[in-house]
Amino acid sequence: MSVPDTPLEDRRFLFITGKGGVGKTSFAAALAHAMAQRGKRVLVAMCGAHERLSGMVGSPPIDHEISRVADRVWATRIDPARAMEEYGELVIRVKALSRAVFDNKYTTTFFRAVPGLHDWAMLGKAWYHTTETLDDGRPRFDLVIFDAPSTGHGLDMLRVPKVILDIVPPGVLRRDAEAAWALFKDPVRSG
Repeated sequence: MSVPDTPLEDRRFLFITGKGGVGKTSFAAALAHAMAQRGKRVLVAMCGAHERLSGMVGSPPIDHEISRVADRVWATRIDPARAMEEYGELVIRVKALSRAVFDNKYTTTFFRAVPGLHDWAMLGKAWYHTTETLDDGRPRFDLVIFDAPSTGHGLDMLRVPKVILDIVPPGVLRRDAEAAWALFKDPVRSG
């Protein structure tokens, strides 16, 4: 099978992983800057406890909220618990009901115990940003760069949507995982 020769700037999602400490975040920052120079609106979505991007781009510390860090570049540090709450609000559509579910100590304990759920929360949030649109119908971000964990964990994380497809019955979670999996395995739209 041949891989299409699609330029990086034409893709919607790029997954950056590698051995810890090799410069994944530095590469993500440089790539975001290069794509912004080409006129793209870029989101760098980071997972993990250590946020280093702000020091590289000279911005205030980056948290879970999306913030502009440079011309045409935005960033977020995805917190899995917050991402799950946001997903709940999108699905349940009633903020008070969603809070009742996600602020409950029993459900949060259950969520922590489900293998891969926090990984899906982070990866799913990054994927979700590829689906957002502006009022005029254009994508909110032309490119989402996912600054993933080190290789072993990062590759396991990338497999989570397929696992969801294999075990979860039809519904919203499966629908979203299916759309994310289709994007991630498409070498024209992601890499």
